[in-house]
Amino acid sequence: MKQHIVFFSLLIFSVLSFTSCNEDSKQAKIPSTGGPNEMLVITQNIEQWDGELGDSIRAAFSLEMPVLSIPEPEFNLVNINEKSLEKQIFKAHHNLFILEIDKKFTSAYVETRKDLWATPQIVIKINAPNHEAFLQAFEESKKTALELYRENERIRIINSYASKFKNINVARDLRKNFKLEMNIPKGYKTAVLEENFAWIRKETTTNSMSIMIYTTPYADTNAFNPNRIRQSRDLLTKVKIPGPTPESYQKISHEYIQPQIRKLNFNGNYATEIRGLWDLENDFMGGPFLSYTFVDETQNKVITVDGFMYAPKQKKTVMLRELEAILWSTKLIDD
Repeated sequence: MKQHIVFFSLLIFSVLSFTSCNEDSKQAKIPSTGGPNEMLVITQNIEQWDGELGDSIRAAFSLEMPVLSIPEPEFNLVNINEKSLEKQIFKAHHNLFILEIDKKFTSAYVETRKDLWATPQIVIKINAPNHEAFLQAFEESKKTALELYRENERIRIINSYASKFKNINVARDLRKNFKLEMNIPKGYKTAVLEENFAWIRKETTTNSMSIMIYTTPYADTNAFNPNRIRQSRDLLTKVKIPGPTPESYQKISHEYIQPQIRKLNFNGNYATEIRGLWDLENDFMGGPFLSYTFVDETQNKVITVDGFMYAPKQKKTVMLRELEAILWSTKLIDD
């Protein structure tokens, strides 16, 4: 079976060398630094950060993490001036956004570089002759920039779990049952392992994080229909994910926030992404979930990888990003 899917690419930035970094880029890259979901914004003066330019940057990059019952910013922005960028500690940060406004530029343009001074790293710079030109260029490029920073956060987490922190036992289970690889860290355990279903959990005294993988035979493109995916999830969790009290079970919540749906390229596979909230029927628990549904053409199967969490009274953005990164580490095995 072959599917002919057209992927809608991200807006392509002009990829140019920063004139001041030719020598740096030739050196071996050091590991990038910085906290989870942190971004450095480099301005030329404090007036830029405190004024309209800073307001636009904050509005674009401090958006709420999608589908959380209590809002949390997706990125924490830290402002430094351009002189500070000469220091290695800042130059090695994993997410850098730089602006330069100077009359020497005839028009505004965007530069982006991956792993410029460290790895993994995204450096995005907007050069503009004046404030108005910067704002226009930023407006046109901010969505793509945000996706690049999101991707870089996932890459950092995936890389950290790819070697010594990878859970070998869980990896063996997934390879055997589903012919896929996933960078699941130590601390998670396989709670349920069946031919077409797996439930992998990490339990602590304060929170619970889970990953589900389930498959069905591929019949037609209706497999990507969000309504069908949601119905399948509810039927599955009713049987497989019981709550702590009799006749309680997990289901998708529609009461406060409706699930968000996206069609996207998931590691080379056309996929449906669903982000939403779950709660328990006949009990009082809930939290966020996200899932990706795609087709393994070799096995002729629909595969859904799904992550959900329960963390009452805790910030959830960092934990949710961990689940997202684990799901994005999914790779199909050919043999």
